[in-house]
Amino acid sequence: MGAYSLPELPYGYGALEPVIAGEVLELHHAGHHAACGRGANDALERLAEAGALAGLEEALAFSLSGHALHSVLWQNLSDLGGGRPDGALRDAIARYFGSFDALAAQLTAATAGVQGSGWGVLGWEPLGRRLVVRQV
Repeated sequence: MGAYSLPELPYGYGALEPVIAGEVLELHHAGHHAACGRGANDALERLAEAGALAGLEEALAFSLSGHALHSVLWQNLSDLGGGRPDGALRDAIARYFGSFDALAAQLTAATAGVQGSGWGVLGWEPLGRRLVVRQV
């Protein structure tokens, strides 16, 4: 069976400053994301050894979701960006949320409302063909 591993970032820990402090990025990458991979690998090993025991599925689900979310996060951050979006994304945010500030407020509320581990995210909803804020 394969093992989950920590992907390398396409930029340095300090590359997103001042928007995201290098220490915060390092904590999430080398700390949280790495721990999720180790936790998933450990839960998979324990499941293989012991069979489906109570609690192991939950530990695996928690660690795998954290690993997957962080893997998506690193690919959606960039040291080439920053500030408010422009162009088509700015126009879509205005169309679906009214303003960037209104989007930011919805994202903050969605993130603060997550119970346990999870995030508020901006995504594209393909059936409604619109931007949405969701909890994951």
